[in-house]
Amino acid sequence: ILSPAPWYPFRAASGMGESIARLFAREGAAVALVDVQTAKGLAIADQICAEGGRAVFIECDVRHEAAVRSSIEQTVREFGGLHTIVNCAGIVQVKLLHELDEADWDRLMDINVKSIYLSLKHGIAHLKKNPRGYVVNIGSIGSFISQSSTPAYIASKGAVLMLSKSIALDYAADGVRCNCVCPGITDTPMLRAHLNATADPE
Repeated sequence: ILSPAPWYPFRAASGMGESIARLFAREGAAVALVDVQTAKGLAIADQICAEGGRAVFIECDVRHEAAVRSSIEQTVREFGGLHTIVNCAGIVQVKLLHELDEADWDRLMDINVKSIYLSLKHGIAHLKKNPRGYVVNIGSIGSFISQSSTPAYIASKGAVLMLSKSIALDYAADGVRCNCVCPGITDTPMLRAHLNATADPE
């Protein structure tokens, strides 16, 4: 936590995003939870507030520019500024490349990669108003090595890593730092969905 009340918009109604939101709130951050899962997001924001934290939920489909722009604007109105963006929206497709429909590929890339572009496009002006701004993108061990039957996911996480390097380089002079966190296998709802799509989940 890098200032008394930094603001963090991210998809946070399940999995890693939920855990990140809860931890940041416990450390004193005011958090804007951005997700399409309205009921879950509202419940988590309410729980954070009940525990003495500051949180709001903002419904947002991160594939769409107008929705992302609105989520940034709402966050700034609610908390008076924006210090950090955590991009952790992500999905996986368990299909071989030739089995993927074009719509499957586009949806995954929009959520996993395009969402980062959109959050920076509309968040960078606010981040630059601070002495320091921060961007954290959630990559994957799949940013470095491949795994079977998930070509679109692997391609997207490779893109997240390199996009993070580009953001770090381009905005360093503005006082904005960008890091890419690349977790290994983590017990989340997305992982369980992935495993359950295999012949032998155990």
